[in-house]
Amino acid sequence: MGKPFTAERLENIRRIRKARRLFKQQPLFAFLIMLESYPYYSYEKFTDDLRIRSKRKKRKGKSNLQRYGRYFRMMELIGLYNKTGNVDFAIQSAKLRERLTKPYRVQFKLNNVRLEYRFAATIPIHRIEELVNKLNDCKQEEQANKIVALFRETLHIN
Repeated sequence: MGKPFTAERLENIRRIRKARRLFKQQPLFAFLIMLESYPYYSYEKFTDDLRIRSKRKKRKGKSNLQRYGRYFRMMELIGLYNKTGNVDFAIQSAKLRERLTKPYRVQFKLNNVRLEYRFAATIPIHRIEELVNKLNDCKQEEQANKIVALFRETLHIN
């Protein structure tokens, strides 16, 4: 079981319970009734006895990985794997975990010219996917450069 309470600790517990019970029954006269039972009892001690004591809530520490853009997609894939049991979701999640902190490399081919753009790893993955979809519709290199320049300017806007 556990260690038995000391006599002093038991007396304190009984005093606290009595103070709370009396305060619920007779809030105006509870302190005076407690003074009759405990002559050296102070008002500060009485208010301290009425104070609700509860354990502090433990805060769950935030993961530093949450600031990376691929993190929430990775967690979504893990959730899908847990629901369905499909191993493909776990594999995709593992690949995202490998590349989680690495910058995005957006590559595409346009008229036998290979273009590559790099972006920070903290950008949300859905924004990168939107950019790739826009770039797939491009016919000229200047148009692609304009789209990327606009994307870089509006990056901080969600």
